[in-house]
Amino acid sequence: MAAGAAAGAWVLVLGLWGAMAGGQNVTARIGEPLVLNCKGAPRKPPQQLEWKLNTGRTEAWKVLSPQGGSWDSVAHVLPNGSLFLPAVGIQDEGTFRCRATNRHGKESKSNYRVRVYQIPGKPEIIDPASELMAGVPSKVGTCVSEGGYPAGTLSWHLDGKPLIPDGKDVSVKEHIRRHPETGLFTLQSELTVTAPQGGAAHPTFLCSFSPGLPRRRALNTAPIQPRVWEPVPPEEVRLLVEPEGGAVAPGEPVTLTCEAPAQPPPQIHWIKDGMPLPLPPSPVLLLPEVGPQDQGTYSCVATHPSHGPQESPAVSISITETGEEGPTAGSVGGSGLGTLALALGILGGLGIAALLLGAIVWRRRRRQAEERKAPEHQEEEEERAELHQSEPEAAESGTGGP
Repeated sequence: MAAGAAAGAWVLVLGLWGAMAGGQNVTARIGEPLVLNCKGAPRKPPQQLEWKLNTGRTEAWKVLSPQGGSWDSVAHVLPNGSLFLPAVGIQDEGTFRCRATNRHGKESKSNYRVRVYQIPGKPEIIDPASELMAGVPSKVGTCVSEGGYPAGTLSWHLDGKPLIPDGKDVSVKEHIRRHPETGLFTLQSELTVTAPQGGAAHPTFLCSFSPGLPRRRALNTAPIQPRVWEPVPPEEVRLLVEPEGGAVAPGEPVTLTCEAPAQPPPQIHWIKDGMPLPLPPSPVLLLPEVGPQDQGTYSCVATHPSHGPQESPAVSISITETGEEGPTAGSVGGSGLGTLALALGILGGLGIAALLLGAIVWRRRRRQAEERKAPEHQEEEEERAELHQSEPEAAESGTGGP
């Protein structure tokens, strides 16, 4: 045995002597050495004594004596008759008894109840709340303590005073888990409170761990100071529709916006034709391409933690077919009619221009034809005139013969 371990063991003997003299309960820290004195045994060999152990390591009573075989990895009898345990563990909890006979034949007995402990690390608050709502049950956080034995307890404090769970304004959910190999405990305590209206704006919460063994000061977490919100009465819930009126052409988008001013912001759910829509909470509902399946009556429900749900007035979404006049300016139907009218106007203008051009060409060709016929008529007239003049001359020459 190393000199340091031996010195530590004997120091522990002296430290435990007062406890053993007044009582038989012994407390030892896990992993440290432990020495138990056998009362009435001679200080020097030969001794007549035996130790009996009934712990988590033994199925029944195990006997150890100076003459018997050693149980070195767990415990063995020292030359002065004391029992030495090199490193106490959870399995060493139990009862230890020694019976010794001194040189004068007087018999003495010693009984010890050994318990072990392990102090955990400093507890901490995980997932601390940054805000609480006055008048509404709100989770403050979860206090965690790891690596302790025995389990110990966790408790909460508000502004330096203990918080006692009452199931109404203060509730605590506790969970204890034990490590399968080390046997050490992990404790969790979740605190939920209902902060009073008009109370402190920044209350101070902290959690403390109190060990079961030994008696010592509690270990405290770092304090947290969440902000307390006073609930603001919600205003009337409004539902806005874009485009206004909710009538669109097939394939056009529709945006529904639910306005529910309140602090904190409420959760918004949507209803269609009286049935909730399986959608995550959102203040905006977008229908990207409206089809027949999207037609119907829509409303939104704002759920406030302190005021309950509020439903908006309902609006209708409908489809305007092509050629049907609807209230929505710039819809697919309206643009289609405008395009058709423009096309017809262009075609009509082209038709009129073609008729005018045809009339001009026809008149020009007619004039050219008339101009070509005019000289021909003039030549015929001149021929007729010459023919009429030649006929009298021929008659005169006929009458003037012999």
